[in-house]
Amino acid sequence: MTIDGEPRRGKYAKEDRPPDCILCGANTWWDGTRRVCNVSKCGDAVEAAVEEVRRRARCPRKDCPRRSFTVYTEDAYPHRGFRLEVVASAVAQRLDGALRCDVAARHECSGSSVRHWVLWTESLVGDVKELARACTKLCGDGTLGAAPIDGAPRAAGVMHLLDRFADVLVGRGVELPQPQAPGLVRLLIYLLHRAGEVFWLTKPSPPLRAQMEAICV
Repeated sequence: MTIDGEPRRGKYAKEDRPPDCILCGANTWWDGTRRVCNVSKCGDAVEAAVEEVRRRARCPRKDCPRRSFTVYTEDAYPHRGFRLEVVASAVAQRLDGALRCDVAARHECSGSSVRHWVLWTESLVGDVKELARACTKLCGDGTLGAAPIDGAPRAAGVMHLLDRFADVLVGRGVELPQPQAPGLVRLLIYLLHRAGEVFWLTKPSPPLRAQMEAICV
């Protein structure tokens, strides 16, 4: 006797399962959900906070240190009430000379948040000269493009170099997410999905380093 119908799909059906474990490469399975609330940005407008459901996955290997983890979409980042594009926009406007209170009002956050975001951006890159050398080497023509103005805040230099670094990586064939987003957003989300690296805002984390041997092009 034959019964027609949809084929059964097991736990590891490719189209259903979450991404493989970043640390050990094992197939994973879904492991529940968690609810978060985020403020997102569309163009120059900051949208209202929206509650989202994020799915969690589990690595089956008992010796893998990652075990259970949250699966993030390309526009999300761990432990943030504001999306990365909101942070990048606020920092850029503040560095462009806007008053902190005005930036806070536009992005529906506190003035303290704007100050913390600028300081966090400054700390993202441990050695700015190292990142500049990596950009120059990857460009191939020995240039960095438009350089930051002399005497500009460190955060402005970091933002500029991250934008440039993202551009040259794409030029060398690296597929970065969100083509229209600032380099800060594109690079941090890329490192989150490719290597599981998280650059925390509320607690110390290793600074972003431009190690040429780790760049896959």
